[in-house]
Parts: sequence; C-alpha cells; structure tokens
Amino acid sequence: MKKQSWILIIVGFFTPCNADQTLLLNIGDAEKVFWSRLYPNTHYTLYCGERFTNKTGKLTMGKVYPVEWIIDYLGCDSLDNCRKNSLRFNRIEADLHNLYPMLTMIERARKNFSFGEIPGEFREFFECDFEHDVRTKTIEPRIIARGNIARSLFYMHWEYGLPLNQQSITMLIGWHAEDPPSYDEKRRNNIIEKIQGTRNSFIDNPNKATQLSNMIQP
Repeated sequence: MKKQSWILIIVGFFTPCNADQTLLLNIGDAEKVFWSRLYPNTHYTLYCGERFTNKTGKLTMGKVYPVEWIIDYLGCDSLDNCRKNSLRFNRIEADLHNLYPMLTMIERARKNFSFGEIPGEFREFFECDFEHDVRTKTIEPRIIARGNIARSLFYMHWEYGLPLNQQSITMLIGWHAEDPPSYDEKRRNNIIEKIQGTRNSFIDNPNKATQLSNMIQP
C-alpha cells in the first residue's frame, strides 16, 4: 500500500482533546445503529443527495476520512491487522461523526482520494455532482456537502490526531465557511451524542475552525 505524505498541523499548545468515543467498540457496532437510529426515515446520501427511505443494496455506510489513511497513520499492515490488534483503530473506525450514507458505486470511486476542486464539470455518474480524477487521485464533492465533509475531517483531526496537510486545511476552512451547519447536520450531531457520547464541536461552534487556521504555518 502506498503511504500518504502528511504534514502534521501541531503547533505549540495543540494536542487532540482526547474525547474519543468509547461506546461503539467496532464497525459492527456502528452498523447496528447507523441505519436504525441515525437514518431511520427519509434522508439523502452525502455525495449525490439521492433521497432514500430505507437501507437498500445500492447504499453503504461510507467514511469521510478514508480507512486507508487511518491504517497508514496507525502503522498497521492491513485492515484485518488493525481490526484484530488495535482497539484504538476499531473505535476510530466506528465513530459515527465520520460515517455518512453513500451510494455504493460512489464510495467505490471515492477510494482514498484526496478532496479538491477539479477544473470543468464532467459528471461520470449521471446527475450526481461528484467528480473524480484518477490521474491526480482527487475527488470534488457537490457544494452542499462540502461543509459536512470539512467538519467531519476537522473532528477526526481534532479528536484523534489524524493528520491533514496544510493545503487541505486551508481549502476545508473555506468549504466550512461557505456551507455552514444545516438543521440536518445539527440533528445528526444530537443523535450521535446520545449514541456514542461525543459531539462534533465544529458544528456547535463553527468559529472553532479559526483555531485550525491559526495553527497553519506560513
């Protein structure tokens, strides 16, 4: 597996706040509550905004911060190795703040590509506003999903110390500002707190993103 090149954003006083979720012990626990408690009624997929009323074969529980990045950061040889030997990995993988409903075909195309903005508007997946560039390993999500994505990535970075590079943080802060937390995202945050006992503080306090911005070195 090709390793990712990371620049850790760690400046002076900064450390993760160590409020890791500890109630969902593995991805199986997350799967049990994801569809029944977090998305029991009519909702929309993250990348395509496709409406659904219940879980079907074309839907999957997808990760915003890709599992491959987590594996690389923790130094596991494989997904199986991480799941068998790392309690921390299992809790990170099961964190609902990083999980969204996605079309299975989009999740497969998403892979572990980086987020970015791709020139042009070529849409390979019919009406879905999801673009991906295999050459540069980049994906561009629809505008209305960008804030959700940014805040999920901020949360994973802040809570678990998972790395984001400087260029990504700068872009994501822009996405976060342009697409502020919606009613549905706040609803998600409330339900997740009831299930796993943690909240995404970037949803509660959007101004917190400025702390990340201040940590970026010129």
